[in-house]
Amino acid sequence: MENPLAVAPVTKDEVLSQLRAAMKAEFDIAPERIQLATHLIDDLDLDSIDLVDLAVTIEESVGTKLGKGELESVRTVQDAVDVMHARITGGSAGAT
Repeated sequence: MENPLAVAPVTKDEVLSQLRAAMKAEFDIAPERIQLATHLIDDLDLDSIDLVDLAVTIEESVGTKLGKGELESVRTVQDAVDVMHARITGGSAGAT
């Protein structure tokens, strides 16, 4: 399967778009269900194994392992976008 995150996005909108593509490919979740405020467990019904798979996808997209604190902080799509964007741009997860 082709990695939908193979091209490094730059803006948070591009990160979100890439994440939607990856989640569609990995979990068959309709992209329109994946909004920034969407909670990964409560809204998308992802379980702990799914979250590990998502973490691996994020790690592959940014080309580095995420720290335990970064992984534990990802609860929503916004959290995932922030972590990915920060790693791609070399900023902190709170940066825009």
